[in-house]
Formats: sequence, structure tokens, C-alpha cells
Amino acid sequence: MTDDKWKLVRQERVDILSFLRELSPEQWETPSLCEGWNVRAVAVHLLVDEAVNELGLTRTLMKMVRWRFSVHRANAWWVDRNSDRLPSSIVEGFAKTIDDPGRYSRLLGPDVGLRANVIHHQDMRRPLGRGRSIPPERLIAVLNAVLTHRGSRNLGSKERSGSLRLRATDVEWESGDGPEVTGPGEAILMVLAGRSSALNELSGEGKDLLAARDQPTLT
Repeated sequence: MTDDKWKLVRQERVDILSFLRELSPEQWETPSLCEGWNVRAVAVHLLVDEAVNELGLTRTLMKMVRWRFSVHRANAWWVDRNSDRLPSSIVEGFAKTIDDPGRYSRLLGPDVGLRANVIHHQDMRRPLGRGRSIPPERLIAVLNAVLTHRGSRNLGSKERSGSLRLRATDVEWESGDGPEVTGPGEAILMVLAGRSSALNELSGEGKDLLAARDQPTLT
């Protein structure tokens, strides 16, 4: 099962690489759904394994201790460090990591890797009006992942979903009990991840309760 999930991560990163190769200079600088990050910053964030490779495990651990193990501080440091990185270099970095998730990603596991890649892919696509149909196997896997304790860490998706019945209308997926929220699986995922712009794509008696729990996150 783990090997199958790593295959899904690889497939998603291949799709991200294809997407990044198509971007114009202006699109790289477009604000993403992650507050304070443009498309370039989100793409850089998805190359965070380079930071561990660059620093080594010992120095990485020392920095994390200094940051009190704050993932958000670590993310901010890495994005700032690469703020002037050329798009061609980012694309090259993606191409090099397609077949090797890196030590940091392997430590976190495929569920977290799939969560990060699928959600951040949409964080870049949605503001550009570049919608896509996420392959059902990947979409269902990431919806299940974000409702686990590990998959919800630093994201809050499990807490947002509490006491609600979530049901996707485009794939065979549902979860939970309570007032129902329905809509496309991708929109459910993005709202669970704190992207409130997708709320208008959902419906059901539980929608207002879900909206009230909205807390923006970067992950």
C-alpha cells in the first residue's frame, strides 16, 4: 500500500512539473491561495527536500530546535531563501526529484506528501483559472489522508470536518456523520485545507458550520 501511495505522489509531481513548464513570467508572480505566497513561492515550498539535502540532517535538526519545531517558520525560511530563484531552476529542481521524494518526504510519509502536492497544486492553479480534474484515485486518497491525525497536522482538516457528513458528488467518497456538506471532491478538500474560496462550490445544511470553522493555513 505504501508503494502504491508513493506512486500517486510521483504522478502528482509529474503533473505539477508539466504545469510549471507552461507558466508565463507573469503567472509565476501571481498570488496563490496561500496568503503572502505567489505561485513561485508555492513551487519553491514543494522543493523543501532540497533544504535538508543542503543543510544535512544535523543542521536541519538544529534549525528546527531553534524554531521550536515550527513548520511554518521552516517554510518561511526556505521560501525566503529562494525568493529570487529563477523559474527555470525551480522546474529543473522538480525534474530532478520526480523519482526520489527525498529524506524529509520519506520521513513524513506518502500521505503527507500527497496532501502537500495535491493541495498546493490547486493553490497555484485556482488563482490562474487553470482548473483540472484530479484523477479519482489521487483525489480519494488525499481526502482520506487529510482526515487522519497525521494528515491533518498543521492543516486542521480533521477538526474542520468534525460532526459533519461530507459527500463528494463527482467521485465515490463520503465520510463522517452529522449535517451534510456536498460538492465536488476537490472543493471539499480545499475547504478542509482552509481555502475558503471553494466554499461557494459546496452545499448542504452543514455548509454554514464548515464555513464558521474556516482558519487559513499554509501547510
